Amino acid sequence: MPSQYAPKHFLRHVHHGLLQRYFSTREVLGDINWAGMDETDTDVEVIFTAWHALPEKTVQEIEQDFRDIHDLASAEGVQTIIEEGQYHNTDLTTELEAHAGFIDKIMHVFLSHHRIFDVACCFDHADNLNGRSWHKRKNLPKKRPDVSAEALSQLSEAIKAYYQETQGRGEHCHVDTYFRGRRRNYFFAYPQDYADTYVGYDGDGTLKRRPHNPAFDIVFVYDESEGTLDLFVKGDKKARQDLQKLFSRIILQHELGEENAASAPYQLNILKQRGFAFPTDPADGITDVRVKEMCLSLVGNSRRRIALDVGPKGSRDDIHEWIETALHERRLPMSMVEVNSAVLQLRFANTTGRGRAEKIVTFRVSSPDGCSLKDKPEHLKARKCLRQWEIERV
Repeated sequence: MPSQYAPKHFLRHVHHGLLQRYFSTREVLGDINWAGMDETDTDVEVIFTAWHALPEKTVQEIEQDFRDIHDLASAEGVQTIIEEGQYHNTDLTTELEAHAGFIDKIMHVFLSHHRIFDVACCFDHADNLNGRSWHKRKNLPKKRPDVSAEALSQLSEAIKAYYQETQGRGEHCHVDTYFRGRRRNYFFAYPQDYADTYVGYDGDGTLKRRPHNPAFDIVFVYDESEGTLDLFVKGDKKARQDLQKLFSRIILQHELGEENAASAPYQLNILKQRGFAFPTDPADGITDVRVKEMCLSLVGNSRRRIALDVGPKGSRDDIHEWIETALHERRLPMSMVEVNSAVLQLRFANTTGRGRAEKIVTFRVSSPDGCSLKDKPEHLKARKCLRQWEIERV
């Protein structure tokens, strides 16, 4: 994730030629002598002052653009941009190599490939949503989803009606869909949240209370090659299951049955085995796999739980030694506990020659349907491992 956004810090890291292009598209700051600037702090002050002398609405619009560019300015953001470009048959690799820093690369895409930038922003937003609110459902039909305008309108109306009926919100709802990585369909829904007010300043600098009608996020990710649906939504299990049924009914024309043990995507009990080897594909560059945390429950009394955390310096075997100690103290056999959730850590060799020698991915997987992995490159390799280890059941 990039560092915290700050306007002057942002301006220092963007090549002045790109800034000139940006402000030219908005037809502002034309009186600045861009050719005479040498990217000093004095020049940054000149640009910042001229920008903030514009009308308040324009200042805020530019601020939002710069925030969006900043948030995508990372190695993961550039990879997302390149993948989205490939979907549009546009190879951005050579173009991006011509720009030195991440912010310059993303600013170039913003100016030259705005459609690709917009979609990449949506994917980046989804990749950074709270992992605990993602849940997977398997055993859906492996078919092409209906992404027509009519189907999206029906899904929007269904979500709107559902939240109005059950929670008294959702008066409006908009749904967008994008294809990612040539196999996963993303559906972004934005129902209206409860109305609120906030205190802020108007264009004249007067402090006022203003009405606010925010939206909240619902994200469906359907993989037609595997027949799985990942859903991000904040709420209880019933709301999650209801939204899965609405999606399947409208987008897949399939009536989704009730969940049962056979349809649970994740089964974690294999992690109880001390000697489990965690085999990996050498091509994925994984150098180490460890279980960092584990939560166990007792068969017949799921409210009684044992939570274990080995800490940052624990060895690979610590988690199992602690499990055996905890069960011995309670005089319980290993067969009397089930793994409810676990935090796994994968280390990847860095083959780019840039940055740290290795990259670490830490994620939580929970039975029956929770996983915090996203669609970043290393996360996709981790998903592959979960299937190989039969933790994720296909």
